[in-house]
Amino acid sequence: MEQNEKQFDAVLTFVSKRKIDMGIMFASIIFGMFLNWSVIGIAIFAVFIWSIIGPIPSRVLALPALFFLAFTPILLAMGRNAQAEEFSIYAYYFLVMAVVRGVVEVREEKTANREQ
Repeated sequence: MEQNEKQFDAVLTFVSKRKIDMGIMFASIIFGMFLNWSVIGIAIFAVFIWSIIGPIPSRVLALPALFFLAFTPILLAMGRNAQAEEFSIYAYYFLVMAVVRGVVEVREEKTANREQ
């Protein structure tokens, strides 16, 4: 019976933690809407916030950066300079997110090694 109570407590802790995370995500979306950002800007900001509070690995955040970076010269060759500039900005955003998340991962790894 004691083990069932521990499992129930673990589930309640998980659910309560996710409520806080979802509240933070909702607040970040409202913040972007309040500042009249574009939908893409709000989405990128929400991904950034989620990468800080949620477990998104840095390598996953680097993939969109590589995608946007790879398509920037293609768009320039096609004469779509404005869209190429947007893609290069998005690539920069995702590179920054990947670096921030990478720093967090390194710190977590160092803390885990110290505890062992």
